[in-house]
Amino acid sequence: MDGFFGIPRGRWPIAIGMILLLAFVLNWLQGRFDQSDAKKAVAAAMSWKPTGHGTIFDAIAARGEGDPQCTGNVVSQLLGDVEVRCSTQKQEYDFRVLLDGRKPPRPANAASEQLVASIR
Repeated sequence: MDGFFGIPRGRWPIAIGMILLLAFVLNWLQGRFDQSDAKKAVAAAMSWKPTGHGTIFDAIAARGEGDPQCTGNVVSQLLGDVEVRCSTQKQEYDFRVLLDGRKPPRPANAASEQLVASIR
């Protein structure tokens, strides 16, 4: 006897298992892509040279606040928009990075705006 969608009643557990496995694999793959995008965005933000002279990493290091611990959070997978937060012992610096490379990273809080302005 046919069940729903032409799947015999005895094969429903297999069909449900395959759907769950597919959902798990797709979720895992998306997580891997997000991790990769976050790493690329952190690297882009730290190596950005707003005035062509020094990098953001160099500017943070010159302030003597300790090594920045940076994390990336994917805001939009479609646009490749990633929020990068770099924390030191004294300050947090936020940047927004578009992974398409058409626009440079941009400061996203007052501390990062002051940091960019200090680079000469």
